Amino acid sequence: MTKRLDSFHFKTPRFLLLYSPLQFGPEEMAKPDGSLSLPYLAGSLRRAGYDVKILDVSVGDKGDPIQDSFFNTTKLPSGLIRCGMTWPDIAKKIADFDVIGISSIFTTQTTMVLDLIKFVKQCDPNKLVITGGVNSRNLRSRFYAAGADLIATSEAERTVVSIGEAVRGKGLLSEVPGIAYLNDDGKEVMVPALPPVMDLDELPFPAWDLLPLDKYWDLSRPHGGQFPEGARITYASLQTSRGCPFQCKYCHISKEEAGDLAGALGTFRTKSVGRVLEELEILKSLGARYIFFEDDSLFAKKPRAYELFRKVTDMGLDLSDVNGINIVHLLKNFNGRLDIDTEFLEVLSGAGFHMLHLPFESANQRLIDKYSSGKWNRDRLDSAKLIRECGKIGIKTAGNYMIGYPDETLGEIHNTILFAKSHVEEGMNHAALFAVVPFPGTQIYDMVVESGQLDPNFDTDHMKWTKSILKGLAVPADTLEHLRQLAWLTVNPTEFVNYKINMRVKKPEAEKPVAPAVAPTQLAIL
Repeated sequence: MTKRLDSFHFKTPRFLLLYSPLQFGPEEMAKPDGSLSLPYLAGSLRRAGYDVKILDVSVGDKGDPIQDSFFNTTKLPSGLIRCGMTWPDIAKKIADFDVIGISSIFTTQTTMVLDLIKFVKQCDPNKLVITGGVNSRNLRSRFYAAGADLIATSEAERTVVSIGEAVRGKGLLSEVPGIAYLNDDGKEVMVPALPPVMDLDELPFPAWDLLPLDKYWDLSRPHGGQFPEGARITYASLQTSRGCPFQCKYCHISKEEAGDLAGALGTFRTKSVGRVLEELEILKSLGARYIFFEDDSLFAKKPRAYELFRKVTDMGLDLSDVNGINIVHLLKNFNGRLDIDTEFLEVLSGAGFHMLHLPFESANQRLIDKYSSGKWNRDRLDSAKLIRECGKIGIKTAGNYMIGYPDETLGEIHNTILFAKSHVEEGMNHAALFAVVPFPGTQIYDMVVESGQLDPNFDTDHMKWTKSILKGLAVPADTLEHLRQLAWLTVNPTEFVNYKINMRVKKPEAEKPVAPAVAPTQLAIL
């Protein structure tokens, strides 16, 4: 029976799409979400003629003082610090909307999303509360328990419009493709999703204008890079493709195949060069200069990348890759020998790439092959030369490294730390050292739950890239955390370390800090 779900009816439904409040450790860098999920959904709804608004609860509505949101901090029982609007202020903002959509991509922020769902339902149980994102679809029972009416299980640009049509009486809400919900008997129903959109030019233009861009820019805390202290970073995110040709076990793409709950989302799909250029012009018109590409494999089609970034050269933009690019795409086959594609690097530099994030992942080929799809080979790439060649062309580099794989030895951990150190010594701007995190929806999550290295009822507050929560590692999880912290502090230049430390969660200087300063050895690796 689905009478409860199908009872939601609104003559002219108004949609409010929410990013939740945020929580961080007192030693962590606090930064807004602002991901592309909600702008895409808002773009779809707007194209279909619906009234839609985006509210980022962490920074507040446009025109609201940011001291009442991002710098409104509260210490939680977990020891984490919440930053965001007060509950009474949220209640006022949601009052006039019928459908509340809440994004849940990041597992670490699960508690904040669940609290927001509960609060919306307490304010008005007649509001339809929907959620989506890789985290919510893989932790569905927790979201049902909080009061979510339905969960989008795949890419939701078409799903959200179908929800709008259903609540207007044009079809049954319980039959919308790509949703999961509990029926009147408390049993889960999953409606199969439509195949993913293959031609990404069919997608709506993201509604970037609905984001509180000025607030993001005033805070100037984008998801990557290093900028001059005090600089106002007018940034925005853009995606030119979806999916990835690789299937790394720690990435959700590793499971997103035909037959999976989300469908074949991992299939690599692209926008045309013309469409990407049009989106860049929109962002420029909004005042954005710094563009962060959110692609999982930005350069996967090399001829397309050449064409695109040659055409971007005269746009005067500062470009960066947030998720990292696959190193193999920076190489070229010279008569059977792989070497650095300096011509491509020059194209990227001319287009505005001043920094590339290189996902080395590990110094150990065994682990690269087992967990990272064997996506690069240490014997076929002189990584130090790649860093030097980028530097010669004017591109700074950052490296991503992970330690704490389920079966990694202490010697292998040591190898990776020394590998990162050697890269910084070769001129790399900084090294980001991550704990291996088995996020729900990945192959590695299934592996460690089955092996008993992770309790399936784990505390989402503890699942963060700064620490491991796995059992049976070569070193205890707490020891690994301190080892990684110490490595980050000693491997990286002091200037970069201080830059990150200064972005910890805190109130403006005129106000009393939320928590006392921590000793250097306690600082999280940022």
